Amino acid sequence: MTEKPVQQRTDLAQALLAIIPDILRRLGADVPLDGEVLDENPHLREVSELRATPGQLSLLHVLVEHERCTMQELAEHLAVAPSTATAMVKRLLAQGYVERFHEGENWRSVWVKATERGQRAVQVFDAARLASLKCRLKHLSEEERLAIMVALPALRHLIEL
Repeated sequence: MTEKPVQQRTDLAQALLAIIPDILRRLGADVPLDGEVLDENPHLREVSELRATPGQLSLLHVLVEHERCTMQELAEHLAVAPSTATAMVKRLLAQGYVERFHEGENWRSVWVKATERGQRAVQVFDAARLASLKCRLKHLSEEERLAIMVALPALRHLIEL
C-alpha cells in the first residue's frame, strides 16, 4: 500500500482538528438551558445553573473518572497550568460541585473530588449530549451513518497511538 502525499495527510489532520471541537461545542450548545424541559427535569436545571465552561466540565469529568486528584494531577489531566486548575476548582467549590480535602498527616497535599452534585451534573450533561447526538444522527442518510461507523475503528486506533 502506498503512502498518501504529505499534503493529503496534512489536510486530513487539519480537517479533524477543525471538526472535532465544532462537534463537541455543537452538542454542548444543544443542551437545553431554559424552558419547559428544565421544569420537567430538575437535574438538568442544576446543570444549566452551573454555567460551567467546557474546561470546568472537563475538570468534573476527570474527577468522576479518577474519583479524586491532587491539584497537580488535575492540571496535568487538563493540560493547563496549576493556577488555571486552581481557579476552576475554586469556582466549582463555591457552587458545591467539588470538595477539597487533605488525607492523612500530609497537610501539604490537597485532594479534590466531585461531590454527589458534581457527579450528577456530569451524568445529566452527558445524557443530554448523547440525546443531542442521537437526534443529529437520525438526520443523516444511512450511507452517512455507515461511513461514520466504518471510520470508528480507525479513530479509536488514532487515539490509542
